[in-house]
Amino acid sequence: MRIGLLDTWLSKRYLPFWRPYLQELGVQLLSPRLPVSEALLRIEEPWPRSARLLAARALELKAQGAEALLLPAALADSPRGSGQCPWIVDPASMLEREIGGLPRILRVSPELGGGALGEAARLGQELLQNPQQVRLAIERSRRFLTPYKPPAMPRGERILGVVAQPHLLEDERLYPEVLEAAERYGWKVALPDASPERLREEGARVPLNVDLPNDLEFVGAGHYLGRLGRVGGVLLLVDDHCQAVERLARKLSAQLHKANAVYVLGGDAAGAVQRIMAAG
Repeated sequence: MRIGLLDTWLSKRYLPFWRPYLQELGVQLLSPRLPVSEALLRIEEPWPRSARLLAARALELKAQGAEALLLPAALADSPRGSGQCPWIVDPASMLEREIGGLPRILRVSPELGGGALGEAARLGQELLQNPQQVRLAIERSRRFLTPYKPPAMPRGERILGVVAQPHLLEDERLYPEVLEAAERYGWKVALPDASPERLREEGARVPLNVDLPNDLEFVGAGHYLGRLGRVGGVLLLVDDHCQAVERLARKLSAQLHKANAVYVLGGDAAGAVQRIMAAG
């Protein structure tokens, strides 16, 4: 069995467990090799940049001979916030709908919580039909079942906090223009260093009428970075082709007391950083 592992879309949260677990099961794992810039050029559809990378990775792994792809399961169902952007809430189903002939998709939760071992047992049995080998693989890999640890906050002055939907924020290869603009004007980029659970709790206290976990995390991250004294400004980063998230970002922007700007991928990143500098 050859299973393709994607290196984007919350992979930093779930692969630290699923990669070693699948290795213990004895399956062959395939990984993408194309540079992100080249992969993005292979998908021309008007989809969000993050979705184009996801699709390119899926097709690349198919070409390598993957018989299945491991992907995050759907977040939830909601008519609010990013619930209006199907790529964000259920990327696996969107891949199946938009791209024919893909290998079958194995869905797992991106959160390594209490249900992960049950998911591992179910998927392992589906793949091997060998309960004893599955139990052994779980025992050998359960030490990797640790919560996602966000990156540390950089030291120094002129720190620019960057906030986005989690699947976008955690893959800095998707917004190189933001990193380049920040460096050009002497800013250090900082992502939220609080846990997703803490950010969601903070987001739930903000009156923006969102309920999806990724939206709560996005809103909570904006308020979290917005109240840190060492953060000089906040850039609210939005994937292209998702107007609902852009609207949410602009509502969030209006609530922050710190200098901030909304930047939609494909726009003027340098101009967004300059707006923050002018307002600071």
